[in-house]
Amino acid sequence: MDHALGGDILLAKGLRSNGCTVDTFDFKQLAKQLGQSGADDALLAMSGKYDLILVGKGERLSPTLAAKLAAKLPIALWYGDIRNEVPGYLAALLPYVDYFFMTSGGETLKQYHLLGVKNVSAYLFNPFDPDLITSGYSEEKSLEVLFTGTGYRFAGDERKATLDYLKQRSDVTFFGGAEKFTGARFSLWQKLKKELSRLNKHRKVRGDAYFEVIQRAKIGIGVNAVHHINKYTSDRLTHYTGFGTFFLTHEFDGLRELFSPDEVVSFQTIDQLDSLIAHYLNNPIEREAIAKNAQQKVLQHYNCNNITGMMLDIINRGTSDRFSWMDIVK
Repeated sequence: MDHALGGDILLAKGLRSNGCTVDTFDFKQLAKQLGQSGADDALLAMSGKYDLILVGKGERLSPTLAAKLAAKLPIALWYGDIRNEVPGYLAALLPYVDYFFMTSGGETLKQYHLLGVKNVSAYLFNPFDPDLITSGYSEEKSLEVLFTGTGYRFAGDERKATLDYLKQRSDVTFFGGAEKFTGARFSLWQKLKKELSRLNKHRKVRGDAYFEVIQRAKIGIGVNAVHHINKYTSDRLTHYTGFGTFFLTHEFDGLRELFSPDEVVSFQTIDQLDSLIAHYLNNPIEREAIAKNAQQKVLQHYNCNNITGMMLDIINRGTSDRFSWMDIVK
């Protein structure tokens, strides 16, 4: 990610706050400078002075290099994504991984673990950095309803139906392009307008501007690309709740393990979504009280220090008692 809620930034900050010495290694950038083999050699050369290497996603890490690294030090890998099928590159890497963390629990976590993780796999909730609230926080609510998200062609029917509905409303602001990937059929004129919209410089929002947009919204809408996976959620859930914006999300398995109904409100049908949007737009005091409850939980419990502390617990002793929703496979 190109902002301060990127997983690499949050986990590095959390590790440092838990007393670890952390050096960051931008493998993608180094590969551009030195080529793939040069980046491989550089990472292998520097690995000898560390106790652990923490890999984010690992798309550019070859199994050959992973095997060489694993012979020198333990490897931890975090995967904050989901696909209908396990990515081939990840299946090839997991036999060299000692500690695997992913933003899905239950049977999905077990499925990935059984691909060869050597020690332990665990569910990881996307953390938030409370320090972001101290600078540039705005209470202005100038956007009625907001949806931010990337378009996924593999997205489930729930996401497509929700986006089809939101596109019919005149009070919804979109960023990220997800609204272009729906189940609706378009006329030639609609298709032309979609293509012309690609020229809209505001179609995507990045960095601090992304934070500002979230804080300006009265209601943020969440609907995962893939549903019915235990505790899997887009990181929008953390972003919106962390910044204190009311988040209305499509129900997903395990939501109530993470947030109570007086912290995050959910819907299951389009009729419910329509009714809930109307209710919470017209009841700002109730809406903002719920948003405040969720923000307090995120800042106090789901912060980068506590989530990373949980990871360290699992690495050091195979378990953690920080959260009731812990999901660990050994």
